[in-house]
This record gives sequence, structure tokens and C-alpha cells, in this order.
Amino acid sequence: MGDEKRGSIAFFSTYRPPLPLDIYSSPLLVTSRKDELHMTDGLSYNYNAQIIPSNALKKILTRPKMASEGNGADVDSGRLSAMVFVSERENLETLHIALQFKNDDENSLRVKVFSFSDVFDTFNGIRMEDSGCIAGDYLVYVTTKDELRDRRQPWTAVYKTNLKTSETSRLTLKVISNLKCDRVADLSPAVSPSGKQIAVASFQNYGGWDGEIEDLKTDIFVMKTDPPLGRKMVIRNGGWPSWGSDNVIFFHRKVGDFWGVFRADISKGRATEFFRVTPDGMDAMTPAAINATTVAVATIRQKSKFGDIRVETQYRHIEIFDTTGQQPRQITMNIRPKADHFNPFVIDGGKRIGYHRCKSEMLKVRVFPTFSPDGSKLAFVDNEFKNVWVADNKGLRIVQKTRGPDSIFAPVWNQNPEKDVLYVCMGPSFNATEKLDICAIPEASRGRGHHKILTAVSNNAFPSTSPDDY
Repeated sequence: MGDEKRGSIAFFSTYRPPLPLDIYSSPLLVTSRKDELHMTDGLSYNYNAQIIPSNALKKILTRPKMASEGNGADVDSGRLSAMVFVSERENLETLHIALQFKNDDENSLRVKVFSFSDVFDTFNGIRMEDSGCIAGDYLVYVTTKDELRDRRQPWTAVYKTNLKTSETSRLTLKVISNLKCDRVADLSPAVSPSGKQIAVASFQNYGGWDGEIEDLKTDIFVMKTDPPLGRKMVIRNGGWPSWGSDNVIFFHRKVGDFWGVFRADISKGRATEFFRVTPDGMDAMTPAAINATTVAVATIRQKSKFGDIRVETQYRHIEIFDTTGQQPRQITMNIRPKADHFNPFVIDGGKRIGYHRCKSEMLKVRVFPTFSPDGSKLAFVDNEFKNVWVADNKGLRIVQKTRGPDSIFAPVWNQNPEKDVLYVCMGPSFNATEKLDICAIPEASRGRGHHKILTAVSNNAFPSTSPDDY
């Protein structure tokens, strides 16, 4: 241990904004940014929230770690409310409870956050928790706390925790053999209005995950909250269920090039007819049902391409759609037209709609970081794949420019510390049919802007230099 050397690792991630996500809500008749309400204490990344009903909150307040924070009278008077959400404040994606105390100023809340696992003494260790929702006396959620059985396969399972006793039990079917067809993993649990049924998106009929990234192959199953669970499939090819009533489920599905939100009546069991709630030709996803005919969704009305300077309709916004013929109602477009908003949830029976978004609209993303051999310089590419930047003790600067986006990526330093040389890919990224060159940028940190093509033909990418400089 005395000879141990520590260093740094530079990396970038996709589908994750560089500024924290946080949770907000707006009324249906939103007129200005002042109508938007911040729902958390503002610490860390926070997302995927659901409101905790007053009866459930009263039970939570009887837990020893919560008893001093409020009582039933505070809940009944409206002074105290709560929500369950995911936060990364403990370096894990786990469930937390936000107690929200109403200030004299109606546009602000005093918020105190507690870890769900601390309050109910459930799980510890490395795990993910998500999609918390209330079913009577239970909190229902999905977690990866169980041991992984198969490599490259999901192991998310739905659990419920009793709000009175903290007794916790698994609802997802357990694997009973090593056969592929027995792999069961559930996502996105949603509780019916009566609290007696739970809908999940499940890989059950597909033998697990088959490598898909965005359009996950799941069906929607329904089971009872209490045993016998009576688990059954009600919707083929669907995800993100949300109950409009005890017989109506909204869900999303990709059809052709676009995602849409659909409505299904499951009163007779497996649904065979589906009503498309959102129009074709735009993306709509992650429904949150307000009632049996009305649903809040996240929409992208106009697709964007790599390198686009996005216009307002290319951002993800929260809208409300109605199956009775009423016009869609914009929520977030009216207050933050150039920000992406995600995963709506319903507050006060639909008087307000919650969602999460980045705390700022000023996002500057950097990708493909690489350290020089001595660790004194860091090179990277901007999010448009347009310019190469270097950061060192002299500051931050562009050292290689190109004519437009999607033109340069994957820089790597020559491993000889005496040679100030960067190697890059120049040409369209991740396109096997186009010409792509490996180029050298000599005296890179000086920013002279010169480069030398090292490859002659074909498609060449991701250079890696040898330690001996040959």
C-alpha cells in the first residue's frame, strides 16, 4: 500500500446532462416562469418523482426518523406534503422522500430530504432504485438489489415495502431455472387508482434483453398488490404504463419512426384494440394519466439531427392530451421553450404537472477526453465534433478547427512526453461507409491549427499510440 500510486481517469457519458437534473412543477394554466415551483432542496441530481398521498404520508410520519418532522394535522391543513423521487446524493441512484413545507410565499417550498432506505431500514450496498409509487399502505418500486444471475441481462425487480412495519417483499417472479425463457425483469411499476393492482413493463415474454437501447422489447403485465398476485399480460409491445382508471392504461410504444402514447381498456383482460392519443409524425412518451381520458406526456414535435441548432419544437416538452377531442395543452413550452423536460407526474389531481429538467439551459458538453503522458494537458472535442480543445496550466483553448460539425473526434496523445502530438479522426463519425482519416496534429498545445493525414484510403478510426513511440 505504501507504493500505491493514484491518478485520474477522464471520461464522458451519454444520455446524461453535465448539469444536474432537478424536479419542478407548473399549473395547467401557466403564464410565466414565476408559476414554476421548485420541488426539492436543490442538492445533487434529482428525477423521476411521484406525489405521496396524504394517508400514506401520515403513516410515513410515524417512523422514528420522521416523527419529529410533522404530524397528521400538518398534512390535513396542507402545510406539509411529500413526494418520492430518485436522487444521487449518496453516490447511488436510490429513492428519497422529500418533505415539503409550505412557505408564506406560495411560489416556494421549504424542503427536507430523507433516504428511503434509512427511514425504513430496507437495503444497503450497491443498488439502483427507481419508479417509487404508493399502493395503499405500501411503497412500490423497482430495484437491482438482488444478485445478478446472467451477464448482459437486466435483473431489475419490483418490490413493495409496508409503510407501517417496513416489511419488504418481492413482487417480480423469481427465476426458477437457467433457461432463457425464465428470465424475468420488470420496469416502470405503476399503481392503479384503487391501489389494488400494479402494472409493469416486463421482459418476461422475450427471454430477457437482446441488446436494444431505446426501444426496449417489453410487454405490460398486471398483478395484484397482495397475494395471490395473479400476474397476467394485458398489452403486447408496450412500456411505461400509467393508469387512467382501474380498467384503463396509457402506455408508450414506437411505431415506425415515431414514439406515441396509446390508451387501452383492459376490463376484459388482454387488450386487442388501442387508441392512439398523440398524433403520428411526432415523438410522445412517458405518459402520466390524469384520468381515464386525459394524460400528460413528454413530446418532441420536430426531430433534430446531429449538429442542428435546435429550435423550440425540437426540445422535449410536457403537454396534456385528451381523448375526447380537446386541443393539446402546452405546459413547459410557455415558460422554458429551449430546455428539455422529462417524465411528467400528476399533482393535486391534475391541477399541477411535475417533471424534471436541467437546472440551467446553458449546457456546454465536451467529449472524448485524453490526458497527455505526463498528465499536464487534457485534450477533448466539443459536442458538435467540430473543434479540438486543450486545457493545461496556460488555460483552455481551441487547437484544431474544422469547417463544420461531425468532422473530428477521438483525440489521443503521442505517448512520448517530448512530442507534443495529438492524433485524431477527421471525417464523419460512426459512419462505416464514408472516408475517415487518422491525422496528426503537431505541436498541438501551441494551437497552430496544422494537421497531417496519416491514412490513405478507406475508413480508419480510433488511433492508439504505442508506449515506445513506434
